[in-house]
Amino acid sequence: MRGLLDQLPDLQGRVLKMRYGIDVEEPMSLSSIARALEMSRDRARSLERKAHEELRRRSEEMHAYLAA
Repeated sequence: MRGLLDQLPDLQGRVLKMRYGIDVEEPMSLSSIARALEMSRDRARSLERKAHEELRRRSEEMHAYLAA
């Protein structure tokens, strides 16, 4: 999982790691992430959504590759 997150753009990967408690003590709320990264909560939410979309896209590509 860390390997996948490390392939994301830096901020997207950091947001997801913080959100799910990877490499930090415990999962963080979007508000806490926004404060830690000095950004708005909306920006943190947008980065989280883009990261999920990118992981989903990569998963679909991998599935198509393996099914071929």
